[in-house]
Amino acid sequence: MLYMNNPLRIGIVGGGQLGKMLAMEAKRLSMRVNILDPSDDCPASMLADELIVAGFNDAEAIERLAGMSDVITYEIELADADILASLERKGYRVRPPAHALRIVQDKFMQKYTLNKSNIPVAEFFKVSSIDDLHSIARSIGYPIVLKVRKGGYDGRGNIVVKGYDDSNDKIVRFVDARGGWDSVYVERFIPFIKEVSVIVARSSRDEVVAYPVVENIHDDGILDTTIVPARIPEGLAYKARRIAMDVIRALDGIGVFGVEMFIAKDGKSMDGECEDGYSILVNEVAPRVHNTGHYSIDACNISQFEQHIRAILDLPLIEPRMLCKAAVMINILGNDSINGYYAIELEKVMRIDARIHIYGKRINKGRRKLGHITLLGDDLDELLRSAMHIKSALRLVSV
Repeated sequence: MLYMNNPLRIGIVGGGQLGKMLAMEAKRLSMRVNILDPSDDCPASMLADELIVAGFNDAEAIERLAGMSDVITYEIELADADILASLERKGYRVRPPAHALRIVQDKFMQKYTLNKSNIPVAEFFKVSSIDDLHSIARSIGYPIVLKVRKGGYDGRGNIVVKGYDDSNDKIVRFVDARGGWDSVYVERFIPFIKEVSVIVARSSRDEVVAYPVVENIHDDGILDTTIVPARIPEGLAYKARRIAMDVIRALDGIGVFGVEMFIAKDGKSMDGECEDGYSILVNEVAPRVHNTGHYSIDACNISQFEQHIRAILDLPLIEPRMLCKAAVMINILGNDSINGYYAIELEKVMRIDARIHIYGKRINKGRRKLGHITLLGDDLDELLRSAMHIKSALRLVSV
């Protein structure tokens, strides 16, 4: 039996927008929220019962966070897996487990682990030199993608090598800037037709639930729009959800994970999961609540954030379902012309029937995620038209 006679205490490494939205759900359940973040005015700071201002690799501060919490989780892949593993050895509860974070942080090891579990991924290879790179490319065909193993996100840390005539100097500079050939690996280039993702949750009891498959549109590697449900055949959507469940089990994950996938044509040549002439290949995994699941706050019977809290505390998981036929989420992104204090002009947007979420970041840095807007309804085409109207009405100004 579960009794909440004392507030459950959640410690979150990272106080960005994901930490803030986790804290909002925890507070709704009258839980205590402790946050660790390098910034004293991070978005989650306004909801923290205790805010520890420290870096993500500050072992002493993170152990202090663990000491005041019933469970430690994280909202950022920059969390230090070694420190979290040391906490586990001392008896603290860390969810997702440190070993899952360590695997996901190294994209080569991530692909290796998934491939070993027969989960479809693009062909991938270690690479030791520029000659080795071109040898691999000749065997599988150009173009290929050279990827950094650790630290890349939002499309950063990738370079496409289109042919032998590509500048070797440019490639070597890319590799040297990231720590040498041991820091990168090669993947077959996938000419995908759609990018989709699935939010999936797992408890320590191996209870697993998956959210609807969503379709994602990126702008220069940064998520711009999420469309729910994804515009793909039903059988393909079923396979994508099953693959996401296999992924979280393969990583022994506990909590919510975001599983990003490519939909490609002629998948047989790429050994993907084929359905009606299409294939699914897992691109990347995030061991945390994920931007592509933000729609669930407004569109589902249970948000990804409450589901994560349930999973990390070994509470019952809820099978997610849509409360409407369709949803569209658009990110509010900063721009390179405004670096510093800013304001978002929302008057026109607030005249539209939409759910507006502002993260409360005081400073903009380039194309930073500053908020998101979700539209709900029955007609997906109509929602997409409204989303375009909102994008044209959104204004970011320097203050």
